[in-house]
Amino acid sequence: MRNKKFFSLLLLIGGYFILLVGQSCVQEQLPDLYSRCPGAREANATDIQVKYLPYKNDRFSTDADTVPLNEFELVVELDLELLSDNSSAFSPLGAAYALTCLPLYNFTNISNIAVTLTKPLGNLQAGSDISYLFENRDQIPLSEIRDFSKFENLFSLKFSGQLENNSQIHTRTYLFLKDGRQLIFESSSPVLTTN
Repeated sequence: MRNKKFFSLLLLIGGYFILLVGQSCVQEQLPDLYSRCPGAREANATDIQVKYLPYKNDRFSTDADTVPLNEFELVVELDLELLSDNSSAFSPLGAAYALTCLPLYNFTNISNIAVTLTKPLGNLQAGSDISYLFENRDQIPLSEIRDFSKFENLFSLKFSGQLENNSQIHTRTYLFLKDGRQLIFESSSPVLTTN
C-alpha cells in the first residue's frame, strides 16, 4: 500500500514536470522577444530639471566636476502627471512586459523645450538660444523637436558645438507649455575639457 502511494506521488510529480517542460518547449517563440512593450501613456509635464552626464560614482556630474567634452551630455528630466493608465482590461493581474521596456509618454501639454545661455560662451552672448547645439540620439536638434509623443521623461542631449578647453556652459532651460506657462530651470555644466 505504501509503495503504491509513493509510486502515485512520483507519477504525479513526473506528469507535472512533463506538462511544464512540454509546454515550454512547444510554446511558439516570438521573433523579437523585446517587441512586447506597453504603449505610451497620456501625461502632462509638471516640472523640469536638468542634469549632466557622465554619471559616475552613483551621481550625475555637477558644476564642480571636470569632464571630457566627448562624454558630456545634458539630461532633461520631466516630472509628470499621468492622464491615462495602460492596465490590462482583460486580466486583474495586468500583463507582463520585457524588462527592457522603457516607459513612454505622450506629453499632451508641451509646446517645446529651449536652452539659452545665462553667461557668454565663446562668441555667443548671454540670452542666446543654443537649443540647436543639443541633439537627441537620432541627431535631431532640440530646437526642431515639437512632437513630444512616445517620449521618455528622462532623455539626454549631446552637445554638438565647438568649445574652448576648460569651458563651462551656464544655461536656462525653458519648458514651454501649451497653456502659455513657462517652467524654467537654471544650471551650470561641469568644466569641459577638449583634449
